[in-house]
Amino acid sequence: MKNTIALLALSLLSLNSMAGIDGVYGDDNRQDLYQSKSSLHKKLARSTAAMIHGGHFTKSDKENVFKIQLGKTLEVGQNICPSERFSQQVAVAGCSGFLVSPNTLVTAGHCFAMGGNPQAECDNKVWVFDYGIDSAGKDPTKNIPITNIYLCKQVVKVAYNAFQDYAIIKLDRPVFGREPLRFRKTGKVSSGSDLVTIGHPSGLPTKITNAGKVTDNSASDRFSTNLDTFHGNSGSAVFHSQSGLVEGILIQGKPDYVLSNKLNSNSCKVVNTCDNNAANCKTDYSDPQNPTKKGEVVYRITNIVKDIETAIKL
Repeated sequence: MKNTIALLALSLLSLNSMAGIDGVYGDDNRQDLYQSKSSLHKKLARSTAAMIHGGHFTKSDKENVFKIQLGKTLEVGQNICPSERFSQQVAVAGCSGFLVSPNTLVTAGHCFAMGGNPQAECDNKVWVFDYGIDSAGKDPTKNIPITNIYLCKQVVKVAYNAFQDYAIIKLDRPVFGREPLRFRKTGKVSSGSDLVTIGHPSGLPTKITNAGKVTDNSASDRFSTNLDTFHGNSGSAVFHSQSGLVEGILIQGKPDYVLSNKLNSNSCKVVNTCDNNAANCKTDYSDPQNPTKKGEVVYRITNIVKDIETAIKL
């Protein structure tokens, strides 16, 4: 794996020298890039990225082009029933993230802190932009240009506890051809707002998930939503659907999948579904006080405006 990271680093050096959370609520609203009809959402997706272990990358036959190896489909890797949506897509992404400056990215804190050594996690990961299916039949694991791949250079700030869950990282170089996202700096999202999130549910290629609503807006530091998100969406930006403003970071959700046959522990798994009010799920956490009682949990980005502004100046 270290050899792969080194190969990526050498390719990036060469390039630089040449250039100078979880479950479904109601209907499943996840879409591949080519399925989205929103030009705004597709534009926002260009500034979001997948966190992928460096060991998955190998050089292709083309110069400065990589491909992903050792990737497993949802069916094979996570025992998801073949009848489930996206079961035949490769799932390799660990978390999601989004740009707030040309070389500064925000994600969830647990993506780096759970192993106990955030910088070591950073050193093993790369961030890939445009890791999605923008045309029917495209295989996003192939022909990945080096201009879409960025090394994680430094964890500037990370917090993961009962009150905070965010990380701010520096990439190895400014991101090419993509705009940093606008994010809320004061106030909070309106309870009636339409929401969309863009990220990598279950480690899949980019999914745009729309039709979300705020289900609980009472807490000062976070809010809940009925967006259809999964493990792998951690760190995804949650946007106001019409303005494109980042409202927060997806950090937690209900269980993703349940056994298709509760009496057979070896049976394949199907998506956990709830109603649009985050109730009547196929399965849920037993603790009535659990944070996901009212849906997926979003950490308000207004909590970290000063940290982001400090990191951007570095």
